[in-house]
Amino acid sequence: MLNINFEFRKGVFFIRLIGDLNKKTYNAKGNEIYEMIRENKFKYIVINTNYLKTIDITGIAYLANICNLTKENNCNLIICDKFKIIRNLINKNIPNIDDELEVL
Repeated sequence: MLNINFEFRKGVFFIRLIGDLNKKTYNAKGNEIYEMIRENKFKYIVINTNYLKTIDITGIAYLANICNLTKENNCNLIICDKFKIIRNLINKNIPNIDDELEVL
């Protein structure tokens, strides 16, 4: 099961992924996140992966698609990944933080 929690605070769009990110779990809310990024002109987007239990290749592709979408919309993407695993798989040039509150 995957829960996606998102909020917009102080000019930053936070996306928190909680649970399992795989082929079976991301479809419904995942597409909603894509639309939100396309429709809004966020300056900063923070993806928090600290609460993910598991991720498969489809989940990694989903995060890579968000990365590409943020580039298309001139957003600054930041990964909150205390183990730095996700960032290394997607793009090592994406800034990484341990705690999402560091952004504020």
